[in-house]
Amino acid sequence: MISFVVSFFMFVISGSLHAADIRLGLFYGSNLQSLVFSVVEGEYILSGDGRQIAVIRRSTMFHIDMSGAGLIVSDTFQSYGTYIKLEFKGISSNNVFQVKPVFPALPSKESEDNLTISTRERSLQLINILDLEKYIPGTVEAEGGSNAEIEFYKAQAVITRTFAVKNFTRHATQGFNLCDAVHCQAFKGKSHMNRLIYEAVSQTVNKIMVDEAGNPIMTAYHANCGGLTCSAYMAWNKDMPYLPSIRDPFCNGSSQRNWTKSIPLADWNRYLALKGVPIGSVNLRAINGQNRQKFLVPEKISMTMFREDFKLKSSYFTIEELNNTMILQGHGYGHGVGLCQEGAIEMARVGYGYIDILMFYFHGVTLVNRQ
Repeated sequence: MISFVVSFFMFVISGSLHAADIRLGLFYGSNLQSLVFSVVEGEYILSGDGRQIAVIRRSTMFHIDMSGAGLIVSDTFQSYGTYIKLEFKGISSNNVFQVKPVFPALPSKESEDNLTISTRERSLQLINILDLEKYIPGTVEAEGGSNAEIEFYKAQAVITRTFAVKNFTRHATQGFNLCDAVHCQAFKGKSHMNRLIYEAVSQTVNKIMVDEAGNPIMTAYHANCGGLTCSAYMAWNKDMPYLPSIRDPFCNGSSQRNWTKSIPLADWNRYLALKGVPIGSVNLRAINGQNRQKFLVPEKISMTMFREDFKLKSSYFTIEELNNTMILQGHGYGHGVGLCQEGAIEMARVGYGYIDILMFYFHGVTLVNRQ
């Protein structure tokens, strides 16, 4: 199943890609109009519409600007013309580039291997073509932070890799596999903050998690579960047996374990009215009598909807009315499904291995080598 998905997508997008490559959409949704490309390490050949334009080495910067449906290319000395598609191909043993958005002005990103630039919907489209195992460290750092134990990074690496394989065709209609935004997995560029991340990726190379049918699983994760994870069915109405609700004592010491939110009674009543719920009909005792549940109001307001509408840290809370105010006492940060990152960090700190961590949060799964 895994090899079929990967092979099919490689055929559709670009039959010349190596099976270990991933196409990553950089600065996704940023509406880029202008940027600067520079070489950090190695050497690149720049081609425009299939014709070689220049060889780029360190300390040389190339400016790329949109002009209608084309791309104007220049360096500090001359203009190289206008093209439809640009390709930056690394030709050294190790190639690293940097892209600095000029308009809009955004933080730069470093990445490895190759880059193509074209236009799509009146914006620059950047696609980074790199080895999947080179993509993993940057995502582990962006999603998992830079101050944790190696066993946590191993667990996060397996999760990241599994997510990439399972969602390999998410952006197929746009010509790439995954984007660099949280819509897929955050990727701020090449990892620089902790060498343990590279060790963790190397020591878990090609490892992914599959379900009983051998299919890669949905590796959901969040910041803090508040002591009790949420099942996939409860959060998303999807039956995923490997994502049950479990009690998690490991995140209890975190500052994100508890939170409080106050909602003026007038805002509460107005919200209920908009949802077609009679004022005063919500059974607060029933809500407070359970740990996690699917609805605030059965068939009317789901906990996920309520969390999004009021921008709550989680959908795990109790609620009471006090002095014309609805007081929410909440727990955790995030959707609560799958791996609790702060719990996993603590598990690694007290000596659990990455397999123990993964099997604690994901049930009935198996670690296999990616095909």
